[in-house]
Amino acid sequence: MNVTPISPTAMAVRVEAIQAVEGELMAVADAAATAETPAAETRPQPPASTPGKAVDVARAQAAGRQASLAPLFADLAQAMTAPVLSAPVRAAIAKVLALQTPLAGPWTAETLKQAVAQSGLFLEAHLAAAGRRDPPPADLKAALLTLQQALGPVRPTAHASTAAPPARDAMLEGQPAQAATLPTTADASAIAQHLRGEADQAIARQTLHQLASLPDGPVTAWMFELPLATPQGTALAQFEVERDGAAADPAEAWSARFSLDVEPLGPVHVQLSLNGAGAAVTVWAEREEGLVRLRLEGGELAQALPAKVTFRPGAPSRPAPSPGAFVDQAS
Repeated sequence: MNVTPISPTAMAVRVEAIQAVEGELMAVADAAATAETPAAETRPQPPASTPGKAVDVARAQAAGRQASLAPLFADLAQAMTAPVLSAPVRAAIAKVLALQTPLAGPWTAETLKQAVAQSGLFLEAHLAAAGRRDPPPADLKAALLTLQQALGPVRPTAHASTAAPPARDAMLEGQPAQAATLPTTADASAIAQHLRGEADQAIARQTLHQLASLPDGPVTAWMFELPLATPQGTALAQFEVERDGAAADPAEAWSARFSLDVEPLGPVHVQLSLNGAGAAVTVWAEREEGLVRLRLEGGELAQALPAKVTFRPGAPSRPAPSPGAFVDQAS
């Protein structure tokens, strides 16, 4: 089943949304700068002598466990049809599935702002601001942690990773919807065992996005993924939003990249740059049919921003992560 290509106006609202979430993004950067392990998880961590060392250890551990969230979402949707699920597990699954953003829209700046706020990137900063007595905010990482707890202390099942670990300035990768791998005849114990492994991997990937969003000199960047509800299932769009603090007017020097892989477009990569009143958009489509569809709506996109819009086949070139970026340096 195919879906209608994304309207160019959907991409245009990202310009407004970047300004709308600026306060929350900067709060995260401030919280991360004063935290030793801003994306700490409940499992024990090896000792580290400095905050930088702690980040290196956390990154190496998460990189070895992370995987795409697409298989988890597919299996969660299938698990909801199983009558053997307990009420707490069913409620925890429903919270995760409720955080999908419909690909069909309508997309507005407020829609995107809410989706970014719920991406999981800001969980620890929100908890620190609200105090430990308050319940966690409705965001993806909090929902995954709740699911992990509801599934109980089962032994995680290993799954092959289908996504490269997130890294600053590296190639972004949209995750297409996946088919469920959870057996339809599985009992409650088997369902918990299967989902716990995927939930652990999803939380590790969330941690890597948070670590990749730590401040680095005058340029601040935030990496996150948004689950998109499509007729084929849940796809993941990966984003990197960057603010150049060294620019003449940092409030107006923004760039945003995102990648997604949905039918019938296939893999699509978008880079949007804002500098003052001007904007420029470059769109790459790896599938020829997708490029044709997007070019047909190029005029509407250019008018909506307004911006210069360039369409290119293939994918943007990006440097590979530096060697050893995900090696456990504590060993």
